[in-house]
Amino acid sequence: MKRLMVRLLNRLGYLSFSLLKLVKSLWIREYTDFRLILEQSDEIHYFYIKSSTQRLAARIFLCSCIAIIFTISSLSIYSIVSTWRYDELASSKLDAEKKRKEAFEALKALSDEPQNFSEETSQSRLIDMAHKYKDDLNKMHKLVSFSKLEFARANKTLEAGLKASGMSFKEIEKVKKGVSETLLASIDGVNDIPSTNASKDLTKNILQNKALISFISSFPAKPPVSYAIKTSKFGPRIHPITGRFVVHEGLDYVPTIDLNARSVNSGTVESVKLYDHGYGKTVTVLHTNGIRTSYSHLALVLVNPGQKIIEGTPVGKIGNTGLSTGTHLHFEIMNNKTKINPSIIMAMSKNVQ
Repeated sequence: MKRLMVRLLNRLGYLSFSLLKLVKSLWIREYTDFRLILEQSDEIHYFYIKSSTQRLAARIFLCSCIAIIFTISSLSIYSIVSTWRYDELASSKLDAEKKRKEAFEALKALSDEPQNFSEETSQSRLIDMAHKYKDDLNKMHKLVSFSKLEFARANKTLEAGLKASGMSFKEIEKVKKGVSETLLASIDGVNDIPSTNASKDLTKNILQNKALISFISSFPAKPPVSYAIKTSKFGPRIHPITGRFVVHEGLDYVPTIDLNARSVNSGTVESVKLYDHGYGKTVTVLHTNGIRTSYSHLALVLVNPGQKIIEGTPVGKIGNTGLSTGTHLHFEIMNNKTKINPSIIMAMSKNVQ
């Protein structure tokens, strides 16, 4: 078989070299003018083809052949790759369905009450129970492996949402590693899982999932204004006053009925500032886990620095102070002073609570 492959490769190499040599000879060949004389009914007809025309026709023919070969090769490769990917996806889907079925069967089996035995139990009965325990243990391992993958997928989804909101990879890793022994003890059933590499990975994934959900839940889930109209989203835009291309680092709300800007979470008023050529009268509130929210363009401030407030407390009246085109509230959310997208993080917080 090896010798046959070597001979086949040699033949292909020789054929490729011959084709290249033929293409090169036709491409650089020196053509001469061609004249064809035809005599018909005592009349002489001349057909004259210049050397440049012959050269151009030959090169067009070569380019056409190369293009056709390239197209056929590309379509063949694409077809092979598509077929391979389809087979892989089909196989992955069948494997995932099989694992899911095994996991649920294991869960059903493990939910049964354990069998009791005493010293009077016969040896054959003990052997039968040992076999059953071994089967249950195998089912437990399948359930652990399945759960490990499911928690890993869930964690990736949560991490992708945090990245989309503007958090860096370093900040997300810090959240995942901020798991304490107290959190480990709070997870039901962790100590009942057999000690294997898969169970250790499952425990790690559960802890990280718990930490991510706890962190996301500490963000606000409700807007700071009731019955308001959202007029400007988070992201790049043209500033309505300066006309410059800038990044809008929050959300703008135009009030309809309620003119109160309310704290979205409990916390402490960190600062009350006035920016004449920027955000105008601004209140910044510090919440848990280093999360901050700010409320800008206020007409009137209703809180003082250092004041403890709860969710829903009015921090000010919505106004038009600073660099503003009309009455509205500019609202920002920060994680350790890194500004993130309120729309994404608020939606995530609402869904995990």
